[in-house]
Amino acid sequence: MKASKILIVDDMRSISELVALILSELNCDFEYVMAYNGKEACKLALKEQPDLIIMDWEMPEMSGIDALLKIKRNNHTKDIPVIMSSGFTESINIQQALEAGAIDYIRKPIDAIELIARVRSVLTLSSTYNKLQEQTNLYLKEKSRAEDMLKGYMPKALVDEILEEGFAKPKRYRNISVLFADLVDFTTKTNSISAKRLFDELNDIFPAIDKIMLFRKCTKVKTIGDAYLAACGMPEPDIDHATNLAAAALDIRDYIEYRNSIHPIKWGIRIGLHVGDVFGGLIGKEFFQFDVFGDSINTAARMQQHCESMMINVSETMANALVGKYVVRERAMENVKGKANFKMFYIEDHIDLSGGYRSRIQAHPLFSSWF
Repeated sequence: MKASKILIVDDMRSISELVALILSELNCDFEYVMAYNGKEACKLALKEQPDLIIMDWEMPEMSGIDALLKIKRNNHTKDIPVIMSSGFTESINIQQALEAGAIDYIRKPIDAIELIARVRSVLTLSSTYNKLQEQTNLYLKEKSRAEDMLKGYMPKALVDEILEEGFAKPKRYRNISVLFADLVDFTTKTNSISAKRLFDELNDIFPAIDKIMLFRKCTKVKTIGDAYLAACGMPEPDIDHATNLAAAALDIRDYIEYRNSIHPIKWGIRIGLHVGDVFGGLIGKEFFQFDVFGDSINTAARMQQHCESMMINVSETMANALVGKYVVRERAMENVKGKANFKMFYIEDHIDLSGGYRSRIQAHPLFSSWF
């Protein structure tokens, strides 16, 4: 067990040695540090981090009460318990010492029995406090871990609502943008590579897409196997939801193209976008998950399903929301499940961008640090 360290502060060496001699009767493995004025006490308190300070009030250069005030103002020493000793016997002096931050007060001449009782009491109290502080820090660490895990399953705003209110109300989110993406020929690739390699690939690609979503102020909803569902404009409204999500889609395509140029396993991705309303809320009681529903989700999924590899297929409502910001190309109408003949468009590029994905990705604040 680690020995308790006691800093004894008195301008008279004989008194300091007497205090140490008296405390030896406790039969504890104490380590003593001596200081002979207030300035020296402050320096040693910071350097040695003692478990207890026993400090005389009246000393040259800096008094014990001034040293006490300085110790309590310093974040690195403020929690060290201090017993003030003094020849002052008035109640006002005791009050002043306690208000300055002393945990106890002992009158001079020092009574051995009283000193032993006070020191034992303070060290026991300090030990209890330290254990409680350790438990509190552990609780806060675990609480932070749990909150971080929750944020991996649902948007931060909903996590904050759950922590504050104890629940999250289901809501209808109006006029938001939805993204649905999936990896091309995923099932075929699963038959040709090991499970570890497959999960290494997913654990490389999906976290990169997560970062893109954060960068573009979009919200990841969930992954479904090799598919990725995200939105913009929820849970917090965003007037630029369509352009932000379109930028995220282009980033994803650029990222996959560049990754393919430097990695042995090549992936294709299909991305579908749509604008509309969705319902969002927590599903489940024992094991809950944030999820979204509505025709807009289905439409974004249909856009993805009718998309060619490495293209971004969008509905007419999304294309209209991107006018003046993105170059879009109308496609031939197709018979979409549940939609009959449906107008669709491919996003070619952002209207202000030029050059290929390589030049863009090298200048991108996210990608330049990934490769």
